[in-house]
Amino acid sequence: MNKHLFSLLFLLLCTLMLAVPSATAQNLLEDNPHARRARDLRLQAEQLMEEGLYEQAMALVAEAEQERERAIVWAEEQVWAFRANSMRNRAREQLIYATRIDAATHYPEEHALARATMEEAEEHFAERRFEESFPLFRLVRDTISPLQPVREAREPRQEMITPPLERDTLPAAYVVRLIPERRDSFYRIAGYDFVYGDSSLWPILYEANKHILQDPENPRLIQPGMKFRIPNRPGEERQGVWQPPEK
Repeated sequence: MNKHLFSLLFLLLCTLMLAVPSATAQNLLEDNPHARRARDLRLQAEQLMEEGLYEQAMALVAEAEQERERAIVWAEEQVWAFRANSMRNRAREQLIYATRIDAATHYPEEHALARATMEEAEEHFAERRFEESFPLFRLVRDTISPLQPVREAREPRQEMITPPLERDTLPAAYVVRLIPERRDSFYRIAGYDFVYGDSSLWPILYEANKHILQDPENPRLIQPGMKFRIPNRPGEERQGVWQPPEK
């Protein structure tokens, strides 16, 4: 192949390597393991061009183009991860608000929809399916946010103050069980009535126990037999390890 024609083709491919799919991913593409690999390959190809090794140079350019495509996929995933996590936080805030206004009693259909959708969204998020989780988290937010507190009629003030009822001591720890039909997860454990009775509070459990996970960054990787500490919430007193009721 003519050297000048080969050089023009090489420069054209290098220009394509620098193309960015969207402005959103621009910064991520500049700090990206695949992008760095593509730049290294391009520099090596340029050196081979100077030495007249055109075929080897073009092979490196082709490999660099593959790395560029991987860099685009990586950057777009990071963008969706950021967007999904932001919407996830909004959804969590709304579920906390739903608990505060007792939406389960006053808005049972909306509350049930939001809780089921949140569980599905969390599963997608844990599996790194960020783009799929985003609209689900948004649905949770949009389902709860319009709900308003319901003011209940106050009972006449009594002269005598009734002492609080005694209740069973709450456990301070929980051992993960093997439940084939509905396996334990931080989300489900937090929803148990003897833990918090609210699955949306699972991050409290996760933060307190992630140091014992094989992969602390993946809350889904919990194993039967793991002993999780249950942090106290205001007004709670916990002790001992929860034991399943005898059949």
